[in-house]
Amino acid sequence: MKTDVRATVNVYTPVVYDLPFPRSEYEARHARVKREMANAGADATLVTMPRDFSWLTGTRVDFYAAESPQWLIVWAGEPVGIVRRLEATTHRCCSFVDQWVGYPDEGPVNPYDPVQYTVKSLEQIGLADKRIGINLRVTPVEEYERLKTLLPKARFVDFRVEQIRVRRSAAELECVRRANNINRATLAETIETIGPGWSEWDIVMHLCAGHEKRLGEEYFYSATGATVCQVGDHMLHMHVLRTPHERKQKRVARGDGIWIEPGIFVKTYVGCMIRTVWFGEPPQRVREALDATHQAFDRLARVMAPGRTSHEVDAAARDYLTAAGFEMQHRSGYTANERWTDAGILSLTPGNPLVLEVGQVFHCPMHVFLPGIGYVGSSEQVVITETGCEILGDQSVCPRRLYVK
Repeated sequence: MKTDVRATVNVYTPVVYDLPFPRSEYEARHARVKREMANAGADATLVTMPRDFSWLTGTRVDFYAAESPQWLIVWAGEPVGIVRRLEATTHRCCSFVDQWVGYPDEGPVNPYDPVQYTVKSLEQIGLADKRIGINLRVTPVEEYERLKTLLPKARFVDFRVEQIRVRRSAAELECVRRANNINRATLAETIETIGPGWSEWDIVMHLCAGHEKRLGEEYFYSATGATVCQVGDHMLHMHVLRTPHERKQKRVARGDGIWIEPGIFVKTYVGCMIRTVWFGEPPQRVREALDATHQAFDRLARVMAPGRTSHEVDAAARDYLTAAGFEMQHRSGYTANERWTDAGILSLTPGNPLVLEVGQVFHCPMHVFLPGIGYVGSSEQVVITETGCEILGDQSVCPRRLYVK
């Protein structure tokens, strides 16, 4: 089998796509990774997680459509990308990285196989017997075992670019702040406008139109998934997929509650929040629940600070809600970044010893389950600062409260 990994000549008409951020931003990201590699004693690291790969390259190739592995070797020299040959030319046109190796669609089971081409690349740049970092949280066992077999002299260490990536730069935080304020203004306008007879689909489309109006030519997409809008008894079922037809059939009537959780993306960085709306007089238990979730969030925000553990922060909210007699079925926060959630990296959960650091952005959903009614609550995005935390966005716009219409 041919395994020549030399870069091929670009025979396609050259098209240059702008990077999401200036090259200096990507240079700074690579420098941060290399500093942490030095601290960990790693001579190179294999970046295999799609969000980490995108963060370091700026590529426009849509992994979530192609689902073909995209790997990156970060080391002392120029980074090397190992990608599917079908997409290699696209990466060359829209990425911070200059060196690309394309692997073919081949193999009897999985046609997407970057491992042998990664191994050849490591051999060619003299890293086959060095300490190589890999993310043990996301690396498939099969690929890990093949790497160890093909690189018997290498030593593999657990090294996670994701832990570096979640400490956001000033440029990234600016995207999150803009997205948050756009989302707040759009949600406030939507809550003011909707009325009986509106369908779930109407509400989602109104949110999308408001996002596009405020972002203009920068608008790419809004969140339209399972939890953006749930009316009435749909509030009983979290994260259920409904067809457009089902959403169009579900219309607001007097006595209905509405869970609204819109999200807008600025350069893939999300601004998101939850609000509860009620048409007519809400049950007393709903009022009590919303008051309790707001108090719980205030307690959580007061203890969110660098050096605090995830467990400590979660307990500030969870213990309060439990003592108030409510059922909290979920984590009290998770890192929210590109394409919304990075919950697998860091979540605020009981017993979690991971420590909060400056620059981490969390979405903090404070909601409880009420039997026969469903999920009610609210949420905010928060960034960890040197002295504590900052609740993102203008809180005078669409503030935390129960919206009764």
